[in-house]
Amino acid sequence: MILNKEKFRSLIFPLLVIAIIAGMIGCKSAETMSNSDAMIAEDSAPMVQEMITAHPVPAAAYGTYEIDQEKGYYVEELSDGLYYVTEGMYHVMFLTTGEGVIVVDAPPTIGDKVLAAIAEVTDEAITHVIYSHSHADHIAAASMYPPDAVYIAHEETAKRLSSQEGGSRVAPFGAFLGGSPVPVPTVTFSDSYTLEVGNQKLELSYRGENHIAGNIYIYAPKQKVLMFIDVIFPGWTPFKYLAITENVPGYIAAHDEVLSFDFEILISGHLTRLGNRADVETQKEYMNDLVGNAAHALQTVDFMAVAGKTGWANPWLLFDTYLNEVADMCTDSTVVKWGDKLGAVDIFTWGHCWKMAEMLRVD
Repeated sequence: MILNKEKFRSLIFPLLVIAIIAGMIGCKSAETMSNSDAMIAEDSAPMVQEMITAHPVPAAAYGTYEIDQEKGYYVEELSDGLYYVTEGMYHVMFLTTGEGVIVVDAPPTIGDKVLAAIAEVTDEAITHVIYSHSHADHIAAASMYPPDAVYIAHEETAKRLSSQEGGSRVAPFGAFLGGSPVPVPTVTFSDSYTLEVGNQKLELSYRGENHIAGNIYIYAPKQKVLMFIDVIFPGWTPFKYLAITENVPGYIAAHDEVLSFDFEILISGHLTRLGNRADVETQKEYMNDLVGNAAHALQTVDFMAVAGKTGWANPWLLFDTYLNEVADMCTDSTVVKWGDKLGAVDIFTWGHCWKMAEMLRVD
């Protein structure tokens, strides 16, 4: 059979159309299968979470103790019946007296492990409880202590703890930390108080507002141990915004107050090891640098130049940009010196600089 051109076209064109459609369907099916396979492979692949990293922490920031993971805490006798307990983040101090146990603070993160630590070394009952200050992260587990114990604190701490639920409170005391309302202090003082029980003596004193009003110095003269919370962070930069201090000048002055005590060991309330006099001197130098660098930044950053970039229509944008540039300059000057000396300088120095600059600017 001989096909002419017109006949050939009439036969081949439908075949071409069918082939093209079939090819398109085949390609689409292959693509769908490929995507499906990829999805299956992606779903079956192990999930790898990207870790948040920071500047390496200096080795000197860490202690030498190891926490027994089954117990969840570490307890050590520092001297003559004076012990401290930690779970790696918070510190508690207690003393055996021969007539009962004196315990200082009750962080919810340690909780009833404090009771286990005490029972590990003595069968004496807890007779006295001291609150270092009123912050819930340090005392909101105190309801686990005997209700008939003597509870001691500064009068400002007692005032702040007098209303722990309802009233003007947004939330119950300790609610966001795993704690609960605590016994109100039964013994209070304004300037100083000496506690003597059995063979132990503690000297409690208040030398003005620092981290918070009512934050006291707790000194054991026989053991030369000082407990003072939330100001000194041995081996580390302080917690964010100068440890959320309520009084920056008082916070700075507290470093000299600490050094006025004849102590060898400092229980500072936080992190990976105990402190000593050298740690206080180191942090004092860091604080002095923050003051100097914040002052220099305030004198250097040009407010009008910042206004030229933001305009004046939104004053909060202007001030936020200006204050952030001040904090940036202060941070850069501080981190270059301290980044390898204290842990987390790269994390919290900016907040310290911001708060320090505001203190210098408005106080």
